[in-house]
Amino acid sequence: MESQAEALRELGRRLSRRRRESGLDIDALAARTAVPARLIEGFEQGQGELGAGALTRLASALGVAPTAFLHTSAPQERAPVEPGVLLKGRSVGASLSPKDRESLARGLQKAQAFSLLGDLLRVERLAEGFHPKSAPTRNAHRAGYASALQVRALLPERQGPLRGLARLVEGRFDILVLRHRFEQASVLGASCRSGRARLIVISTRIEREPVYRFVLAHELAHQLLDLSDSGITTDEGRFETSGFWMENPPEEKRANAFAAMLLAPEEAVRRELGPSKAEGYGLTDAKALVTRARTRFGLSFPAMAWHLYNLRYFRSAETVEALLTTPDEAPLTGFEEESRFDGLERRTLEAHSRELISASRARELLGGSLEELSLHEAVRGGYGHPGQHPAGGSRGDPGRAGPASRRHH
Repeated sequence: MESQAEALRELGRRLSRRRRESGLDIDALAARTAVPARLIEGFEQGQGELGAGALTRLASALGVAPTAFLHTSAPQERAPVEPGVLLKGRSVGASLSPKDRESLARGLQKAQAFSLLGDLLRVERLAEGFHPKSAPTRNAHRAGYASALQVRALLPERQGPLRGLARLVEGRFDILVLRHRFEQASVLGASCRSGRARLIVISTRIEREPVYRFVLAHELAHQLLDLSDSGITTDEGRFETSGFWMENPPEEKRANAFAAMLLAPEEAVRRELGPSKAEGYGLTDAKALVTRARTRFGLSFPAMAWHLYNLRYFRSAETVEALLTTPDEAPLTGFEEESRFDGLERRTLEAHSRELISASRARELLGGSLEELSLHEAVRGGYGHPGQHPAGGSRGDPGRAGPASRRHH
């Protein structure tokens, strides 16, 4: 009996530790789980018992498996920081307003539901195969290129242009992609993670499709290479300037290179353009080369110019800077398409259409009635081939934007 009582006290201590790690107080945890606060408090203090159902709900709210509370010699599981707490932390950049933080916290909560539905739909989670690693201080772009090629090797679309990037990020990496109008126009995007919940938010101020694609790929790099179990990064700046590429810290240079190589793999670029000329290119020919490549792969002119410089098509940074004074930014579309539905809506409706969740659970996740959404449009094609589907935008937090990059952790 004494050993059983000690085991229960240990369960209480582990619950208390996970709750404090997440940043939730007892009342907040009680509200999320329908477990009375007095029972949680008593259990944490070694008084009373909680049933398996209550412990399971508590574990789910804290983002850990129920076995995290068990008295075992297995490595202890750490609870991720709760979204609302994470977005109030000191590591969040000053460029985010309180409204921005609230929107990102809501987005992370959506991402939690998105990931849980992913379990039911058996989606891929390629992001779990990557772990944070500091970027090298020298030649950080090479590390970004190597990581991007590693990602491309995991995709059926190994070469050539990537279309429907947002759907691919959601369907193969289990990362929810939303849009939001950040209060500061300089903020291009943000990446957040709280345990398995992963979120990328792109500014709705970004109107040009190639810029949207590049920023999304840049944020994917942060998700795979920079974010620990709980973290956030934001990116801001002026995308068109040379400083965006040359003057950033190593992590940003790595993310820029990752984005360029992911969207325009070297082998495919060389197949399209042929080998570089030993004698180099005049400004007119260089501009034509960049225009041809960006049209093929769906990048902005500045991104492709710097990418070709790194691939040794151009011999000097001065050539790229000269190109940036008269860029060819003719409209370029057809790589991404807008959708009425965000990723959580599509995933919820698909789970409901497969009878994996009830109508009441679908309404709970969507925050409204199923009749408000077109089921047929939402689930056509399903999630079997996310790379073939158009990108999605959030109905709740929309917008547009122009480029940049200075990151805050």
